[in-house]
Amino acid sequence: MRRNEALDALERAETVGTRTRSRGGWYAVYGAVFGVATLSLVLVVGLFPSPWAIAASTAGFGAAMAVMTVFAVRQPVQPRGYASLHLWTMGVWGVLYAVALFVGMYAFPGEPAWWVPAALACAAPPLAAAHVSLRRSRSA
Repeated sequence: MRRNEALDALERAETVGTRTRSRGGWYAVYGAVFGVATLSLVLVVGLFPSPWAIAASTAGFGAAMAVMTVFAVRQPVQPRGYASLHLWTMGVWGVLYAVALFVGMYAFPGEPAWWVPAALACAAPPLAAAHVSLRRSRSA
């Protein structure tokens, strides 16, 4: 391979790498939607604990997650560090969500002083993952 051919190959590789990294930003959308959906779900479940409100909010959350799952599966690339980022996000979210619901339902039913911070805490992991994913997709 001659010098010019090698330089052209390196330039093409850089272009492909940049394009691939930028396509990995989809997880930022996923994390943001997941965070907002979680925030809404926890607030409705905690502040309006009627069976109808809980059923409607849970169905809405389930529908949003179904759409986001289809969205995620259809993406052509995964962001750098996707597996560990997603596993940590879902693990931390799951613990916070379980604590928020179980403690809140029994100790603080309908109490905004519990449910608003709990909803924000539950939304934090996916929103933080969205930020990390966006930052990684924009870095060189």
